[in-house]
Amino acid sequence: MACCAGGGAPVEDMQALAISSLSAADVDKHYEHLRELGKGTYGKVDLMAHRTQGTKMALKFVTKNKTKLKSFLREYSLTASLSCSPFIVTVTDVLFETEDCYVFGQEYAPAGDLFDIIPPQVGLPEEMVKRCMQQLGLALDFMHSKGLVHRDVKPENVLLFDRECRRVKLADFGMTRRAGCRVKRVSGTIPYTAPEVCAAGRSEGFLVTAGLDVWAFGVLVFCMLTGNFPWEAAAPTDAFYEEFRRWQKAGCPAGTYPSQWRRFTDDALRMFRRLLAADPEQRCGVKDVFCFIKYTLLGELRRRASCRAKRGERAGSSGPFVGGGGGGGACAAPPAVYASSSASASSSSAASSSASRSGLRLSEPVAAGPLGPACMKRTVLSDPLSPRDESPSPGRDKTKSQMLMATAIEICV
Repeated sequence: MACCAGGGAPVEDMQALAISSLSAADVDKHYEHLRELGKGTYGKVDLMAHRTQGTKMALKFVTKNKTKLKSFLREYSLTASLSCSPFIVTVTDVLFETEDCYVFGQEYAPAGDLFDIIPPQVGLPEEMVKRCMQQLGLALDFMHSKGLVHRDVKPENVLLFDRECRRVKLADFGMTRRAGCRVKRVSGTIPYTAPEVCAAGRSEGFLVTAGLDVWAFGVLVFCMLTGNFPWEAAAPTDAFYEEFRRWQKAGCPAGTYPSQWRRFTDDALRMFRRLLAADPEQRCGVKDVFCFIKYTLLGELRRRASCRAKRGERAGSSGPFVGGGGGGGACAAPPAVYASSSASASSSSAASSSASRSGLRLSEPVAAGPLGPACMKRTVLSDPLSPRDESPSPGRDKTKSQMLMATAIEICV
């Protein structure tokens, strides 16, 4: 499918797309199965090689009893029309169905996804984060220029072609919709969900805007830099979010930063204030963050405290840091921690290391408030009516997929 042009969104009537039918024997005849990359309730992704051409690709199998043909074809056509951007994953011309599944092929990302390399409670080296920010910002800006909103920006949907984040691509367009359309809210929330969606009722739904991606992008940058979520949900019931909102309402006064934001420089806080404005009309465009890439984002105090903490953790842990250098001089990361989906478990597990994660000296007084942020975990679909999100991403290793944990997710139809 040709790339969309002229600033308009690609046509979403997929009835004209031809989808051939293959038996299991036909699939084996044309493709050699190398290994399974990921598996979920609603499908799987296998690494395959074309038997005659030898080219590798990730074949995405979606079970028919979980996904409608229209939804499957929408994702394929949207991905194909956007993949002329070098920062968006490319689909192949492989599109068929078997007796049980719909299948399409897309390029294989050998380094997995972004979630795989973020050290929990530590974060990535700043230079790696900036490389991701620039590439993902260009991908989202390209989508927004076509009138499209991704609506599911998170580390699991960022595919890596190297462990240094020199080449990353945005993937998984199953939730993508046109800007300006109204969609229904189906289930709960995840930390990347914008506050206007958290506040929306099920009956009236909400309007799809580019601001949804801008908010998620801001949360993603926080996660990359810290290895933590800034909050569980952008809602009044979340103490971390409320602390951040009170600071925003007060005009973001210097010297009174929220507990989880003291690690950042003033330039970084200016960027976050623009990305995470509670009013969608006041949020900046994604490409506006490019001017902040030249600044230092993490304060020197936090850097020293973080490295001291990591050296201590390395002494008691055999797990290596897999994120690579990227110019940040990272220390060893702690072993992966997968937090419970309950708020109480998240708070208790974070309390023991809140001082080192906040980037403060132990002698520095800390204002009363939440003990610590929730440790990062994969956001996996829990609503059986909305199967889109549990489809594994191409490039995700099978062993990683076995560590997925269920948590509520905001998903709309």
